[in-house]
Amino acid sequence: MKRIEISARTVAEAIRLALAQLGKDRDEVAIEVLEPGGNGDEALVRVTVVEDEADEAPAAPRVASTGPVDQIARQILEDILERMDIHAYVTAVVSTVPDQHGEPEETITLHIEGADEEATSLLIGRRGETLRSLQFMVNLLVSRRVQKWPQIVVDVGNYRQRRQESLEGLARRMAERVRQSGRPLMLEPMAAYERRIVHLALRSDPTVYTESSGEGENRKVVIYPAKRS
Repeated sequence: MKRIEISARTVAEAIRLALAQLGKDRDEVAIEVLEPGGNGDEALVRVTVVEDEADEAPAAPRVASTGPVDQIARQILEDILERMDIHAYVTAVVSTVPDQHGEPEETITLHIEGADEEATSLLIGRRGETLRSLQFMVNLLVSRRVQKWPQIVVDVGNYRQRRQESLEGLARRMAERVRQSGRPLMLEPMAAYERRIVHLALRSDPTVYTESSGEGENRKVVIYPAKRS
């Protein structure tokens, strides 16, 4: 079998299953993300074995053909993990999703694979603080290489997906409180990507609207009742 399409709850899980079925390592295949999944839908990936041909010119790097920035980001994160003495590998997934204003925004998600339970807990840290710091470091190092600030998310153990589901549930519950009270409600300080999840979760709700307030690490999402005409 040289190519396989497989679906799972997340892209990372689908890739892991495909590699197991093919009996190949990450560096021996090319990965295409056909469906990124999310919002209850399964992810779908196509994994193709890359053949070595001794008489042909050297093949391109065996990574998903999603552009140079994701390759740079993946290598930088793997180098950091090696320096931390954490045995894992990284899968880069590029997706384009609407931002809070409905404009398309490209995000590179780096999935850390193969880390044991102790390393996973270490990487996440208290309430995701270590993971956020690691993500900031990767964004900073990549920005120095490509001369622009990228939108890179680092995930391990599906923490980001679990956190996203938790924040979406929180957003809906708080929106219900706002509807019942008719008064604005301010959430706890959040990282930029977490605020974005809340904004997107309530964007299509006509009864409320959201805005960010504050500066730096104290920036928060405020949920307001919709203005009646």
